[in-house]
Amino acid sequence: MWIYLLRHGVAEASRPGLADEDRALTRDGLGGLHAASRAWGRLVTAPSAVFCSPYARARQTADVFSQAAAPSAALRVDASYTPSADPARAIAQLEEEMLSQTESVAVIGHEPHLGYLLGSLLSAQPRQSVPLNTGMLVGVQTEGATSLVAGLRFALSQEAAASLT
Repeated sequence: MWIYLLRHGVAEASRPGLADEDRALTRDGLGGLHAASRAWGRLVTAPSAVFCSPYARARQTADVFSQAAAPSAALRVDASYTPSADPARAIAQLEEEMLSQTESVAVIGHEPHLGYLLGSLLSAQPRQSVPLNTGMLVGVQTEGATSLVAGLRFALSQEAAASLT
């Protein structure tokens, strides 16, 4: 199974009166994602499901990703993908997809959650982190039909993806 991990784009800074979950993408953040998305559409095996944090910036990023690479995918907004969520919950959902013989899924979220999720997929160690930069897309592929241990296939910064177009 292909698993794509995408960290949200550049978001507005924290400030008093603005809840973290309400922070939206900046104009530049949205523009950078759109520029990168042209390459994503060519690189990604269209996911059948896109798992996404309920935070505004992740939802906006999921919209851009879905338009480019997963137009028919079901968007599944889930608190299991928030910054402080236990990656074990996401792993359990990904295992369900793998056992259902899903070919490809995407996860759109935040650090530190995505870093721990990527570390778990690559090393089978739950507390190993491999952090993702803002707007970075990583593709991993499981090495069997019954294990989520995966091999890294690519890691593409937002800027590098935009330059491929």
